[in-house]
Amino acid sequence: MEGQPMNLDNLSKYQDKKQFLDVIRAKTIETKIKCHGCAQVIIQTFLDILEEDNLQVSMAASPFTAGLALTGHNCGAAIGALMVLGLVYGRRDMNEGMPGILKGMWPMRKFVRYFERQYAHLNCRDLTGADLAVAHQAADYFEVGGLEKCAARMADAAAFVAELIYDEGARP
Repeated sequence: MEGQPMNLDNLSKYQDKKQFLDVIRAKTIETKIKCHGCAQVIIQTFLDILEEDNLQVSMAASPFTAGLALTGHNCGAAIGALMVLGLVYGRRDMNEGMPGILKGMWPMRKFVRYFERQYAHLNCRDLTGADLAVAHQAADYFEVGGLEKCAARMADAAAFVAELIYDEGARP
């Protein structure tokens, strides 16, 4: 059974790549500040901008905030970015096995390398310097602009993914 990849037809609504990236950045920051939930924010940003309706994927991303379920492990922004890339490049048929996985892996690996170069870490706790599941640490982090720092990091991650997707969607 073949799944449906994310529809890139709506990329044509944007004048150029810069406009698309600017919209992705702004929407990511706006949604993060308002709603929280790193992975879900990135997923929902792309779903909204590309005019996709996929409540199940958005809901599946909700545990990836402040790391894996508030543990401080794996950054939710990185997970959300990889989920978006999976919606575009991921294996569409489980029966394809490992070759099906590997076929679409290049943009995902490119993103992980980018994120590690930019931020030196993939774990939320390392990126924030706080355990966001501990109330006083979370309050201290947010008091010194942590939410805005995370939103900016998320916007960068989303823009990198958007650039990969735009380049793919803009191909004839």
